[in-house]
Amino acid sequence: MAQPRKSAKMQDFMAITEDGRRALEVAERVALQAGELVMKGWRSVGKISRKGRFDLLTEYDLQSEQLIREHLSREFPEHRIIGEENAESGEGELVWYVDPIDGTTNFAHGHFFFGVSIALYHGSQGLVGVVHAPALGVTWKAAKGIGAFRNDEPCAVSTRDQLEEALCATGFPYDRWSNPDNNHAELALFLQRARGIRRCGAASIDLCLVADGTYDIYWEQGLNAWDMCAGALLVQEAGGQLSTYEGDVADPRTGKLIASNGVLHEAAVRTIGEARNKLPPNES
Repeated sequence: MAQPRKSAKMQDFMAITEDGRRALEVAERVALQAGELVMKGWRSVGKISRKGRFDLLTEYDLQSEQLIREHLSREFPEHRIIGEENAESGEGELVWYVDPIDGTTNFAHGHFFFGVSIALYHGSQGLVGVVHAPALGVTWKAAKGIGAFRNDEPCAVSTRDQLEEALCATGFPYDRWSNPDNNHAELALFLQRARGIRRCGAASIDLCLVADGTYDIYWEQGLNAWDMCAGALLVQEAGGQLSTYEGDVADPRTGKLIASNGVLHEAAVRTIGEARNKLPPNES
């Protein structure tokens, strides 16, 4: 089947490595600045509002996204920006996905596990990704064809090849009290088969920890593009594998995927498939 023809802008971006490096440098600089801003509110966050029963919003989410949007719009006026807290802005084929604070609940409670996530994509293809975890003092970054890094040190996925030796991570949807497809069945089966499961509440960092060789498998659904796009590119550039729950090619913009070190990917797909076949029917 013939591949779709890339636009001139896309060809230019991919052909000139310096453009990719500039986008990565800008994304990292902006993420660090946003991190400085949100740390001013960490453990003294002030007023907290709700977007849903468990979905929180702070003034620092809004301020962080505003800062990021202003910088990206100035540096790349021809790009679109899609963020968690504000409407889509700009036009063009190249799109920035912005999560000003991934893990707002953690942030609001004084937990260390939250981050600023910024990614540049063309369609489903990741070009640049940065996840900055200011309370942890860690910045992960990647660019297509350049590799993945933690604080400028190269990242690589793990080499563990036995599920019983795997450390896995996951998360749960905000509507878990009413939706039978709530990840409980998948969790129960992984708890039987894997060495351990972690649930730390920030998908972007979970994905980075797969890229960094800490986690061997991560799975989750019910998220948004800004939660996953940066971390997904990190996994790919660190030598890992992404897929749908069925094992097909993943599109991180759908907010549902399995990420792994590659060696254990088939075992992860099989385990999730077995668990989901036992899910009760959705009566909604």
